[in-house]
Amino acid sequence: MKRLILGLLAGLTLPAAASAQDVWGWSILVPSYAQTDILGTHLRDRRAQDEALPPSPPATPRLSQPANLRYAPSKARRTANLAGFVARSRAADSAGARSLEALFAEGDIIERMGQLLAPHGLRVDDVGDAYAVWWISAWQATRGLTDTPSDSILRAVRAQTGRALATAPELAGAGDGAKQQLAEAMLIQAALLDAAVVQAQGDPTKLRAVATAATQGARGMGLDLAGMELTATGFASRSR
Repeated sequence: MKRLILGLLAGLTLPAAASAQDVWGWSILVPSYAQTDILGTHLRDRRAQDEALPPSPPATPRLSQPANLRYAPSKARRTANLAGFVARSRAADSAGARSLEALFAEGDIIERMGQLLAPHGLRVDDVGDAYAVWWISAWQATRGLTDTPSDSILRAVRAQTGRALATAPELAGAGDGAKQQLAEAMLIQAALLDAAVVQAQGDPTKLRAVATAATQGARGMGLDLAGMELTATGFASRSR
């Protein structure tokens, strides 16, 4: 996802936590209710069902836009969300918090991400889309990759997240505020991961640190990124 997002982060000084286990405070940025195995379980179950069927043609991934994953965004909530990210980061990494604060002060980062993602069929007001962006960015971070997948792959992963999350009762019963907080946290995390991978190029030690952080953050969502490959039809188990 690098080429979609990195222009927003030019000149960003990444927080010191970039070299730690919890990259830029995964547990700080992402709402606590997301740090369970629930969403990952739904994704794994749906992925297992998908893999039990004959592979679909790569050119025709099934795009899902379940209504309960969309939310009505609020500028006021967004401002509060971003301020909350900075405040929670400050206790763990004051320099990192200042960096985030400066980034957010440059303008509405979520809106700008939305403008970059829209041509690829992705929306910032949809939890499934935000999850797909984060999932791809996290997986790429574990491998030090800096490319942007094709639109057909983006649609395939979006279809996977849509099918899985549409059955998650935690999201089905969530209001606009909760969904917006989760979506925006995942989008910011994706952007920071992308920036970290690019800035770590040529430094194996830093790349390993970013990979470790991405792996551990994904475990908090119930996903084993090491056991996955990104294919023409979305994520599949490596054993496949």
